[in-house]
Amino acid sequence: MRVEKTAFVSSSLVNDLLNQFLVVFQAVAQIGLVVLFAGWLVRRQILPASGVKLISDAVITVFLPCLIFSHIVGGFYPAEFKGWWILPLSSAVLISIGWAISFPLFSRTGEARRELMPAAFLQNAAYFILPLGKIILPEQFDEFALYVFLFILAHNPLLWLIGKHYFLKRGSGEPFHWKQLLSPPIYANIIALTLVATGARPYVPTFVVDTATFLGEGAVPLGTFALGATLGTIHINFRRYLKVAGLVVFQKLFIMPLIVLGAMALVPWLRSSPVLILLFILQGASPCATSLILQSKSYSDDSERIGTIIVICYIVCAFSIPFWVAISSALYL
Repeated sequence: MRVEKTAFVSSSLVNDLLNQFLVVFQAVAQIGLVVLFAGWLVRRQILPASGVKLISDAVITVFLPCLIFSHIVGGFYPAEFKGWWILPLSSAVLISIGWAISFPLFSRTGEARRELMPAAFLQNAAYFILPLGKIILPEQFDEFALYVFLFILAHNPLLWLIGKHYFLKRGSGEPFHWKQLLSPPIYANIIALTLVATGARPYVPTFVVDTATFLGEGAVPLGTFALGATLGTIHINFRRYLKVAGLVVFQKLFIMPLIVLGAMALVPWLRSSPVLILLFILQGASPCATSLILQSKSYSDDSERIGTIIVICYIVCAFSIPFWVAISSALYL
């Protein structure tokens, strides 16, 4: 009898894992379809390169800041979410741990490590995470999006600071400017959080928040499309970079989510709700930040290697992300 009961439990667990895997895989597949379509339009020159930049700039300067502003001003109440500061702190800690791991892992890759290391621990913390959250948790997306915006408070400045440090050619003599760490989404975060912290939120006209909400609704689909279009502009050479890409994939898509799972076991707050569990495991399992392509183009004039590695990561994550989400659900839900 005990053997039959154990077998039943094991079978039920396997079925739950498989069902969760398939749900998330379908979500990733939807995002992948949009990305592939956008990339195809660019490859076929139906959408010109100038159009890609226009869409990306519109998302960064208008739609995403509006989404951030509307969610924080309209739905962030610190008294009801007392541990909110853990989100940006956890972002900085996750990057620091990933950075430390990358040193021994890429110690034998020569000069290439200057591009490989940031790709191994700097993830796509918003563009790729937001649409997944919208598909997987549609009824709790507002809460999920708010957590993402608080998380990137620390992630985005570190992304540009670390990225420039590694991609900038030595001896270029380019001076450092603090404004390079800031971007419209960061400004939107700062302004919205200031309004909340100072108690000035009630003085913001309703039509301003409503307008920001209206524009912000376009951020997720446009951001996903911009992601695919950006990937479509890069030259890919799988044969040349497949070996070094394996190291990046190993750390970014397998070591980092394992670290997040371990952190959840040690810090109960990280797994205190299904939304937080999904947020942290997606942040840990997310592929490389696509902005690293832009940094490589700007600072090293050679984006083929980093672009190829990022594309490989996005291919592998179609299977690794559903796996990690299923494992985290089995362990903590």
